[in-house]
Amino acid sequence: MSTVRVSRMEVVVHRIPAVGTRELRHRVLWPHKPSPDVCVIDLDETPGAVHLGAFVASDVPWGIEVPGFEGRLVGACSLFDQHCDRVAVPWAEGRDLRLRVMGTLPEVRGWGAGAAIIHRAAHEVRAQGRDVLWCDAREVAFGFYERMGFGYLNDTYDIPDIGPHRTMALDLSSLPHFNL
Repeated sequence: MSTVRVSRMEVVVHRIPAVGTRELRHRVLWPHKPSPDVCVIDLDETPGAVHLGAFVASDVPWGIEVPGFEGRLVGACSLFDQHCDRVAVPWAEGRDLRLRVMGTLPEVRGWGAGAAIIHRAAHEVRAQGRDVLWCDAREVAFGFYERMGFGYLNDTYDIPDIGPHRTMALDLSSLPHFNL
């Protein structure tokens, strides 16, 4: 569990089951899909998949209830043992984890929920003896990932039905550990 105190509410990040991410994925990332039930990635149930959820303790009406967890889900991401092969990278296979389907509810943007998720994801990377967290970032999130220390690995490319993206990575090998 990771806890980050933010100006409005405390955000706590837990590992959650894949099914716990679907409502958030539907609301934030894939509203064009017919329902949360289809907001699934083929890797969701693979061995080693890690799903993280950011919760606030308050019973906010727009938060998402996840059975078995206190508070309301306000952000989530998934991590997969998937080497970056979209571009040539300077690290070896097995040194990276892929961050996918990260999002926060609009009501909590700027509260630190996204940063709390990245900090916990970095902890998961290090706990597995790895050095790099990489993602295919949406254009609207470029600034967020830059503030979190990610760098660009390629130019913009388009993903149909979703929009412009760039591959970005956070090299944790040289960063201080900050008790993440």
